[in-house]
Amino acid sequence: MGIRRVKPVLQALVLAERVYTDITGKKIIAGTFNRVQFTRTTQFVQERQSPSGETKYFVRGGVHGGSPYAYISLTDVVDNTQLTLQFVNLTKNVVILEQQLTVQCDGRLQTIEIVAPLPPLPVCEAGVYAFEVVCEEAILGSHRVIAEELQDPEELSHGDS
Repeated sequence: MGIRRVKPVLQALVLAERVYTDITGKKIIAGTFNRVQFTRTTQFVQERQSPSGETKYFVRGGVHGGSPYAYISLTDVVDNTQLTLQFVNLTKNVVILEQQLTVQCDGRLQTIEIVAPLPPLPVCEAGVYAFEVVCEEAILGSHRVIAEELQDPEELSHGDS
């Protein structure tokens, strides 16, 4: 009888603005999210004239989430397990971001915590996305992300004074 191959068990997968580790080793997960907003415009500061002729500046906020983190907790992991972290456009079934990771551990009964810094999520169209943890071509788990397009600042300015 041979050694039984065990697939890792995903205990948690969280996307957050930041993950901190305190002095005791505990993880502090701040700013969890499952929704992102984006705009197609690259112009974030716009100059506008009010009806009185005064120049006003409109600064667009909330359109760039920065670089998020993934918190991943696994068990039943054997040493040198290869994982793939991927960001997928579920509407089109296309992987748009992928990162390889090798997990080192002393025994499969341990809980392995991974804090993975990510680049800004490449969202340029509304839809449903997922951040997935994959091992040996099998999805261990996923975290859904809804992307919503913000209105153009010009559309928002109607009625402003």
